[in-house]
Amino acid sequence: MPINSFDHYPMSWKPQLHPSNTPIYLCLANQLKEDIANGVLTPGTKLPPQRELADYLDINLSTVTRAFKLCEQSGLICSAVGRGTYVASDAASQNLILLNNPKQKIIEMGAILPNPDINELVSNYLRDIAKEPDFYKLLQYGTIDYDELQIKAACKWFNYFGLKSGKSHIIYSNGSQNGLFATMASLFHKGERIATLPTTYPGLKTTAKILGIQLQPLPLFDGKITRQSLEYVYKNHNVKGFYFIPDFNNPTSEIMDLKTRKMIANFCNTYKLPVIEDAIYTLFIPKPLPPIASFTPQYGIFISSVSKIMSPGLRLALVHAPSQFYKPIWECLYAMHITSPALMTQLFTRIVISGCFDEIRALRIAELEKRNQVFDALCPTLYTIGHLHSPIRWLLLPSTITPSSFEKKAFDHGLQVYAADRFIIGSEKIPNAIRLSLISAHLLEDYKKGLELLNKLLLPPITD
Repeated sequence: MPINSFDHYPMSWKPQLHPSNTPIYLCLANQLKEDIANGVLTPGTKLPPQRELADYLDINLSTVTRAFKLCEQSGLICSAVGRGTYVASDAASQNLILLNNPKQKIIEMGAILPNPDINELVSNYLRDIAKEPDFYKLLQYGTIDYDELQIKAACKWFNYFGLKSGKSHIIYSNGSQNGLFATMASLFHKGERIATLPTTYPGLKTTAKILGIQLQPLPLFDGKITRQSLEYVYKNHNVKGFYFIPDFNNPTSEIMDLKTRKMIANFCNTYKLPVIEDAIYTLFIPKPLPPIASFTPQYGIFISSVSKIMSPGLRLALVHAPSQFYKPIWECLYAMHITSPALMTQLFTRIVISGCFDEIRALRIAELEKRNQVFDALCPTLYTIGHLHSPIRWLLLPSTITPSSFEKKAFDHGLQVYAADRFIIGSEKIPNAIRLSLISAHLLEDYKKGLELLNKLLLPPITD
C-alpha cells in the first residue's frame, strides 16, 4: 500500500488482491467480474480512474489498463469518451433467450417462435422428397459448390427483398445466428468496435462477447440515427463497422426509413466500412423498403433468415456477401459446419422455385395481422411501439415499475416477457420497457390469455 492512505477516500470500488500465482491483471479482472456477479458493483456504477486504482493497489497502471481491457472485451464494463469507465448497463442481465420448460405452464410471450402448425405445406414437400428413390443422397454431407437450382432459388429469395444477387455473392448458412457469427468472426478482430443501436438483438451481444468485439451504442438525435451519429462513433471510437435490423428492430419494433438507409449506405461507401444488415423479419412486410445493402454493394452484408418466415425447424439462412468479404465469410462458415445440411437446402430450394413460398408467406403475414389486431383490441390502453406486420411490440411501462421487476412479476404469474435490460449495450440508460412477442403462444386462446394477464398486471383495478 502506498504512503497516502485511501481509508476514507471516496472510491466506488476498492478491490483486495491476495497473493497468487495468477497474473495480477487476471486477478483484478476476475475480482471485477465476481463483484459484478455478486452485486457489489451494480450496472451503471462509475469505476475509479485507472491511475487512481493503480495507486490504491500499488500496482502498475498498465496492469489496471490490461484488466479493464479484458473486462471491456467481455462486455462487463464500457468506457465513454470524457466520462470515464462504467459497469455496463446489462452486466447483470440475462442475454440468452431460452425457452421455458413446457411443464411450467408458462404463456410464452418472450422468445419469438413462429407457429410450426400454421400450414402443412413444408411438411408435404418433405414427405414428397422422402418418397423419392435417391432420398438417401440427401442424408450425406452437402456439396461445397451450390448447384444451378440452389443458386436460382437463392437469387429468387433475395429478389423478395429487392436485392439483386448472383453466384459470386450467395452463401448458405445454418440459420441467421450462424451467418452473423461467421460474418463477425471473419471481418472483425478481438478488441475492435462495431456500432449499433443502444438497444439491440441479444444474439449480437452474445456473439460479440465470445469474439471479444466491443459494441458501441450509436448516439441518437431526436430518437433517430443521423449522419452526426455515424460520424461521432467513427471519429471518437474508431468503429470498424455497423450492425442494423432495419425492419422491426429487435427489440423496439421500429422500421428504418428510406432516407436513413441511404444515408448509412453513403457513409459506409465513403469510409469503406462494412455494414451487417439483419433482415430476419423483413418478409413479414408485404412490400418492404429496399435494403441498405442495395445502396452499398461493396460494403453491405445482408443476412436473411428462412426459419422465421418459412418454418422454425428449417434451420437455414442466406448471406449475400460483397466480393471482397465473400471468401472470409465462406471460409469461416466452412470451418464451423463444412456445409449446410443437404436435406434442408433441397427443401428450401424446391419450396422457393415452385412458388410455394408465396403461399407460406401470405399465411404468415395474415397470422401477424390477426395477432396485432387482437392486441390492439384487447390492450387499447397499453402504450406500445409496433406495426400491423410486426412480430414484436415494445411496451413502455409506468414510471413506478422497472423492467426487470415486471419480467419477474409476470413470470411468477405465468407469463414470460423480456425486460429492456436484456437488450441494452454500453452504459446507456435502460429504457423503462419490455419486449413482447406476439407469435410465441401458438394457440390463439393462450395468446389472448397472455394479453388479459398483461392487462391485469399493468392496469389499476376497476372500482365502483
